[in-house]
This record gives sequence, C-alpha cells and structure tokens, in this order.
Amino acid sequence: MDRLKIVLGAVLSLPPLSPGMVWNWMQQAQGFLRLGHDLTFVEEVDSGWCVDSAGRPAPYESSLNRRLFLSTVERFGLQGRACQLLRGRKATSGLDFEALKAAVTDADLLINMSGHIQSEALLEMAACRVYFDQDPVYTQLWFSEYGKDLGFAAHDVFFTVGLNIGTPRSPVPDCGIAWNHALPVVVIDQWPSSHGPSDGRFTTIASWSGYGDLFHQGEWYRSKYEEFQRFAELPRHVTQPLEVLLKSFAPDDDGVGLLLNGGWQVERGERAGDLDSYQAYIRGSRAEIGIAKNAYVRGRSGWFSDRSAHYLASGRPVLAQSTGFEHCLPTGEGLLAFRDLEEAVTGIEAINSDYARHCREARRFAEEFLDYQKVLPAFLNDCFSSQKNGSVAHA
Repeated sequence: MDRLKIVLGAVLSLPPLSPGMVWNWMQQAQGFLRLGHDLTFVEEVDSGWCVDSAGRPAPYESSLNRRLFLSTVERFGLQGRACQLLRGRKATSGLDFEALKAAVTDADLLINMSGHIQSEALLEMAACRVYFDQDPVYTQLWFSEYGKDLGFAAHDVFFTVGLNIGTPRSPVPDCGIAWNHALPVVVIDQWPSSHGPSDGRFTTIASWSGYGDLFHQGEWYRSKYEEFQRFAELPRHVTQPLEVLLKSFAPDDDGVGLLLNGGWQVERGERAGDLDSYQAYIRGSRAEIGIAKNAYVRGRSGWFSDRSAHYLASGRPVLAQSTGFEHCLPTGEGLLAFRDLEEAVTGIEAINSDYARHCREARRFAEEFLDYQKVLPAFLNDCFSSQKNGSVAHA
C-alpha cells in the first residue's frame, strides 16, 4: 500500500496513568510508522481534566496531563509527530497549532478512538474519518436507547473491538451502521517473551469504576463488578493462586471483601502504575485470568481485551471469560475461554497440565493474529473499501 498520511486521536494522559491503555495506543502508532506511513498522534484535553501531581486542579501549562503526554511522546520517539491540544483553545504541547493543522490537512485517514477528537476544524480537514469504538455494547446502547450524540455523523467509516457487533451473534442494535471489526495491535519485539514462573499467580488488571448500567429490551447490561461476584469463589475450587490488580478501591469496599473472602489475592494498581512495571507485572504472572464486564458478556459482543493481547505477546497464556470472541478466534491452546465456574476450573487445570506448550502457543497466537504487520494492513483495506461502499445507513 502507498504511504498514507494518518492521524490517530486518543486519550493518553488522564491521571492516574493507565499504562495498558497507553501501550495500546502506542502499539497502533508504532505499527503505522513501521509500515512506512506518515503518522501524527493527537490528544485533545479539556481544561477541567487538568490536575497537578496531587490531583488538584491546575493550569494546563503546569498540569500533570501535559507532563505525562510529553514523557510518553519521548518514550516512543514521537517528537515532531504528536500534539496535545487544549480543547477550545490553540494551546498545545508537542506540535504547535499551525503544525497540527498542516499534519491533519488532507490526511488520508483520521482514526478517532471512541470519538475522542471533537474539534470540527480538525475533523473537516481529513479525507476519511474513522470512528473506532472501544466500548462495544455501551456505545451502541448509548446511541440507540439513550439518544446520546456520539458524533457518528462526522465520520465515514466505523470499527469496533466487539467482534460480534452488527452480526446475528449479538442482540445489541447496530444503530444503522455497518460495523467493521478489529483486533488489538501488538509490536511483537516490544514484548519480551520468557517462560512463566513455576510458582506464579494467574492475574488480571481491572477497575471497579466504569459506566453506569444500561437497560435494553428487558435486560440490564452491567459492570465488571457483576461478573467478579459470579466468580468470587473460584480460588476455593483450585490450588492455583489467583490475583486481581485493582486500579483503585476503598478499604471497606464490599466487592473487595467478597473477593478476599473467596480466596482472591487483591493488590493495588500502583504495582503496575507505569509502562515498565506494567510489562514486568505481566511477565511475573503465570497466566491471565480475565473477567469481562457484564455488558460485554450479556451482549455477546465478541469483545477481546487489549490487555489479553499484552499477556499473549509476552508468552503468557490467557484464560478469558467468554464474550463470544471464540466464534471468531481459535481457542484451546494459549488462549482459552470459560463461561462458568466449572469451565474456569477446567481451563486453569488445562493450562497448568501442559504449561510450556500453552506459553508457546500464546506467543504464536499473538504473532499470527495480533501482530501489527497483519492487523493494520487489513484494517486499512477495510477502511477504504468501507469508505467506497458507505458505512452509515441512518446514524
């Protein structure tokens, strides 16, 4: 494919830093650059988001948001290719406003993660605007059931990480949109693979906080908290230690108490609070035990976690709660799915019974299905074929 001018817009620097999210966006950016495309990364921030290192409101120019953005840009070698724009103003970090306009003008693609870029001026400059849904089920129900304006009308092509959204496998409405589907991207050489620890824990990284519950056709679509309640007693049924790293929680949190009583190890997110410790935490895990949001499960969304992609790329097996992704991806070696307590127990025993093989297959899965050299060219082809055919029926 010819060299393309691509703009990637996403949230990067909301404190506290979410290293898994940063890795996800930077894998996309690095992948496009390695394929030879002209890539510019853009983050819009609102003045109300800006805080200092203690979490107190701060002017943009001295904010922790700005410092996090600049350090990330430097870490991934994006100097001269990235801009943090203060929403509603021309204040920037990285590229100045005129350089940003030049980067966006006549861009072949503007890839807008969850509609993060809202500046009409920027959106209008690009030849093709791609809305990339990172919250399947929520996105579709916010629009169809609750009438939320998500900016769909400003976009030409639509993608989702929900591999079943817009297909008969999911009851979630498609909102009159022809949804394309995409897997997380990894740059394999940035994820060193080694044999997992023999005495390590099955771990996952999660957060209680999230979106409010949604109602659709007599069903409630709820949070990850709901699913952790279903599997709170899982450690009592296996000899394998299980651990959840929670981004934040109160000491008297009832859900945390439920997990502790069930035998889970519960750790605070600070253990994986930056880019390096996040990778080290994954490498120090024996495997991932992935619990999904109830909305992803009930909606049979086919959601597949970018966090799981990082485990797999690191050669760590993944035992993931079923969201329907197994209809689109091979499971059984390296990547396994479970629907209930019994299947979770069976999956843990299967991984431990032939651990070395599952580690090899985890890495092989990442190389075959998640490597940027395979995911991104297919993504670009889908972008231009969808643009030609039209993606919106009545959004």
